[in-house]
Amino acid sequence: MSKAEFLQAMRTARAELNEAISGLSEEQMSQDLVTAEWTIKDILAHLAAWETETLRAVTRAERGEDSGPMINESVDEWNARRVEERRRLPLVDVMQEFNDGYDQLLAALERWPEDKIPLGPDGWDETAELWWLTEHDREHVEVIQRYRQRLERA
Repeated sequence: MSKAEFLQAMRTARAELNEAISGLSEEQMSQDLVTAEWTIKDILAHLAAWETETLRAVTRAERGEDSGPMINESVDEWNARRVEERRRLPLVDVMQEFNDGYDQLLAALERWPEDKIPLGPDGWDETAELWWLTEHDREHVEVIQRYRQRLERA
């Protein structure tokens, strides 16, 4: 996979996510649970947190610094903590971080040379440490689509 294809996969997944949340009310996004514990707002907060953390690691790598591990706890603990930190925020603030973090991360990745990827190893394919960025949004689209189907049946 080329760098352009990698970035396009990220863009396509984000477009699918944006389409999935399009037209939902603030109440639907902030109050209705779409998983056992999370609202759509929580999902967006989760995505924003990962993009912000990834941007930090990519920025450190860009400066030639050792990025080390992105997180120092289990993924579940980290996810729960980051979502909880953002629960008190209004939806508009979560959306702002969600959009800005994505835009900044995409811009940072666009600066990298075609022949290497930040955090390694060297390719823009399934072996890359950041490969999950091409699929992360899409993982959550299905949950939101099922929620929308429940709304339509109600």
